[in-house]
Amino acid sequence: MAHTVALLRPQSRSASATELLERLRGELLSVGFEVTVRDRPTETDLDSEGAEPWQRALTADGKVEAAIDLVGGAVPLAVDVWIIDDTQHFQRLARVSLDTNNENASKALAIRASEVLRARLFETHSGAEPLRQASTTPKPPIVEPSTARNPQSGFGFELGAAALASLDGVGPAILPMVRLNWAIESQLILQATFAGFGTRPNVASTAGNAEVAMQYGLLGACYRVNWRHRVKPLGALSLGALRTAVVGQAELPREGRSVDQWSFLVDASLGAAFELSSRFAVMLSGHAQLAEPAVDIHFADQKVASLGRPNLLLTLTFGVWP
Repeated sequence: MAHTVALLRPQSRSASATELLERLRGELLSVGFEVTVRDRPTETDLDSEGAEPWQRALTADGKVEAAIDLVGGAVPLAVDVWIIDDTQHFQRLARVSLDTNNENASKALAIRASEVLRARLFETHSGAEPLRQASTTPKPPIVEPSTARNPQSGFGFELGAAALASLDGVGPAILPMVRLNWAIESQLILQATFAGFGTRPNVASTAGNAEVAMQYGLLGACYRVNWRHRVKPLGALSLGALRTAVVGQAELPREGRSVDQWSFLVDASLGAAFELSSRFAVMLSGHAQLAEPAVDIHFADQKVASLGRPNLLLTLTFGVWP
């Protein structure tokens, strides 16, 4: 027969408290508990024996074997895990705190709270000593070992655009871009980026003009500052290749030429991720790129523009953040 656990919903319905309740409910259901969510009565109404209102409410129900209470008000900082014996006495098993350095802190907390309940209810079912009354001195908080899986790891992708210009007469060009992310830990993300097939800036002189098409691909790593704010600073370094196609048009009697060149590319960037939720974010970054060899554009014997010394970019993307 499944054990029944009550989740106590605080009076303040903040987004973080609601997310934590949903995490707890999903984790407990996934391991076979029956879960009921109850509104937590106010803290001021205490009876003569010192029992809290939520304890009296659960005692009157008589069908609940455990309870999880959020600690910290509008922004939960921890949860208290309680069990209730056959004589309706309460015992707090542990206070499980949120790990503020964990990107998916609410998920990790839900797993740990579930493990505490599973271990104690199994022990009680197997004939362990009966629970002591809640008025006795509570046991020290149980420190649970970290789970084997890494909740921060995972894949993500971004879609957006890059605005690219050189410092020597080319641009700007707007390039659609796609980026794949793999978080090997909460702060370090491997990235693969491709941008191209966008607008073609025009370079003109008295001798003629030329259209410049650019595509680039990069592989690199991004460092994400791991703090509990929705805006997370980012820094990245990547290596790759730049393809530049120049289609020239010259005034007669001169003849225009088309040139296609590949260059080795180094890209460094700084920016920020603006989290819309636990999984979705908008990323804004500024980049500097160096190309080797650089791309020089000539009309006759005159150099009129160049690319890659350096190129400056501004990228804006939206995506699923790992």
